[in-house]
Amino acid sequence: MKDKLETLLEMKLIVPRLETLMMGADAIELEEARLEFQRLAERFHREYEEFLSQDQLEWARTDIDYFSFLLEEAIAHYKQLLMAGEIF
Repeated sequence: MKDKLETLLEMKLIVPRLETLMMGADAIELEEARLEFQRLAERFHREYEEFLSQDQLEWARTDIDYFSFLLEEAIAHYKQLLMAGEIF
């Protein structure tokens, strides 16, 4: 089973691709990217509730910059734990 930090880093790698697709002119790609992004935000909320309240989820599902900020906060948290030698 992947650890929490690895999962967050994988999520982080998905964001630039979605961001690029969401800036495109193709309406179908745009909608698919928007839905995939919403699923990613919901997964983050489900797996890392301590970093994302229900209210924050509503904002994060529509604002990729805000989502990225929350993702970075969670990554920093788990990196700190890793540096302290804590298991998660």
